[in-house]
Amino acid sequence: MKNGYQIHTDQTAPAESRALLEAAKVHYGFVPNAIGAMAESPAVLEAYLALDTLLGKTDFTDAERHVLLLAITREYDCSYCVAAHSAFAKMAGLPPDQVEQLRQGQSLRDPRLEQLRRFATKAVEYNGAVTDFDVTRLLAAGYSRRQALEVLLLIANKLIAVYANRIMGTDLDKALQGETWTRVA
Repeated sequence: MKNGYQIHTDQTAPAESRALLEAAKVHYGFVPNAIGAMAESPAVLEAYLALDTLLGKTDFTDAERHVLLLAITREYDCSYCVAAHSAFAKMAGLPPDQVEQLRQGQSLRDPRLEQLRRFATKAVEYNGAVTDFDVTRLLAAGYSRRQALEVLLLIANKLIAVYANRIMGTDLDKALQGETWTRVA
């Protein structure tokens, strides 16, 4: 950790963050370091967790959400986030080779998922300024206009995490050490 931030527990967190930490523990099975550190600001933690809950209300499958989360966090170059989402994707049943392709920014064999990965990557890279052609390609792959907008919800969720992790210098959880990631080219 850096800049004086700490990974809070239910004993050290501000009172307004304690119930949020408990909810995160129920959801993830443990309190990831990033969430424990975000507890420093109850408002930031609440916003992040609220968006995280809304991800489940999108029109994406679990596998598609994991593809998006890995593509987005890779594009943001967030070592903590890519490691965490690699572990969560594998726990959810994404094939390890597909997770590795996403970690490396490689094309996916499934053309539909590949188009989703490309769209999310471009949306992050160009700050949402995707072209009409990008949207047309996403729609042609079988996704909807609704889903094109819902990609932005995942980006917003990850933007909070990425920026917070950069400010806080979040240490990788021991449970995630096997997923350590650093961007190569």
